[in-house]
Formats: sequence, C-alpha cells, structure tokens
Amino acid sequence: MPYTIINNYIPTSLYPLKATYPMTPEYITIHNTANDATAINEIAFMTRNTTATSYHVAIDDKHAVQAIPFTRNGWHAGDGQGAGNRKSIGIEICYSQSGGPKYVNAEANAVDYIARILKQYSWGIDRVKWHRDWSGKECPHRIIDEGRMTTVRNAIVKRLAELNIPTLPKEDARMFNPSSATLKVAYEQYLSDAVKEGLISDKWLTDFRAGKLSLDDALALKVFIDQRR
Repeated sequence: MPYTIINNYIPTSLYPLKATYPMTPEYITIHNTANDATAINEIAFMTRNTTATSYHVAIDDKHAVQAIPFTRNGWHAGDGQGAGNRKSIGIEICYSQSGGPKYVNAEANAVDYIARILKQYSWGIDRVKWHRDWSGKECPHRIIDEGRMTTVRNAIVKRLAELNIPTLPKEDARMFNPSSATLKVAYEQYLSDAVKEGLISDKWLTDFRAGKLSLDDALALKVFIDQRR
C-alpha cells in the first residue's frame, strides 16, 4: 500500500523529557502500539502527554509520521540507559489491537519504511530488533503472538534487496519493451513465478504490465531472481 511520510516533530521544548540525548543510531526497534489509533493520532497523543515515553515514527495503513529526528533518542525500549533507548530508532506499527486489513497494510508499510532506513544507513537485517530484545516485554505483541517474527524479518530483507537493485538515472532510463508477444508473455510468467516464490514484490509485475518497467530494472531483476533460485 502506498503511504505518505509526514514530519510532525515534537517541539524542542519537549526534548528534555522525550528526546533527551543526541543520538547516532545503530539499530531499529519494532513495536506494536497495542491500540487502534491512527499514526497521526498516536503521535499527537505522545506529544501532548506528560510521560517520557516516546518513539521516532508511527506507521499505519496510510501514513508514516515521524515525531523525533533520528539524531535524538527516544524512550521506547524499556532498557533505561541501554542501547535500545539510547541507540535505536523506535518504530510503532499501528492498529495492532484489532488487527485486520488496516493492520496488514500498516505492517507492509513498516516493512518498506524500515528497509529504506537500512538502505539509508547501509545497514543489514542484524540492525533490526524487537522491543522484546531489549527489555523482555512481549512487544511487538501481534507479530510475536502470531509467530511471524521470521516472516517479517524476511520481508524486510526482501524489500531491502529490491531497493538495492541498481537503476539508471530517470532521464536515461529506457522502458522494457519485448520485441514479440511471445517474449512478453514469457517474461510476465517469469515475474509472476518469482512473486509466487516470494523472491520479489508484485510491484515489479504491476509495473511491467503497465509498461513502466525500465530496461535496466528488467535486466537487474533477471540477475536478482536467478541468483536466489
């Protein structure tokens, strides 16, 4: 699901309470909100309450709302002055109380967002932690209770690999236009099989069908898929 990134930073006057220290991040910590508030409302509540509890980003089915710069810490990991609070970016996934389609889409957006942070910092999946890793709390509760920790981590790895597929500068990109109907059908089936195998997301198949897949991406996808089979 496409989502919009919103920067809605807490005022600097709240830094002593909610973003106390400068931070050079080393990890990302995943949480579930354990309620059904939107990302916008989640951040609004965090900003106006008087507790120290804080996190960097809340993500739902439509928005990823950032409240604290990644250069400041948040108090979200429950490990006091440990690396969870002092060295990790806190990500809250919304709608986890009731689950359902909104939560499914919120989690998918979080997977994409987290993969983009990993790419930004040139990190690997070893930098992704659960709240439980720092303090033992059963969080992210929905992911843990449903036994999907490995599934979610693998989804982040797959999305990160896709983001790392090299692309030409936009002005130089040529669209992939198979020279025959037979080749077009064969390549579509090739991508469709890769989607079913969980090697790539269906975004690439959708782009190909819409004539929006560049030649460079088509060639890179071929290498990417074949290496993982």
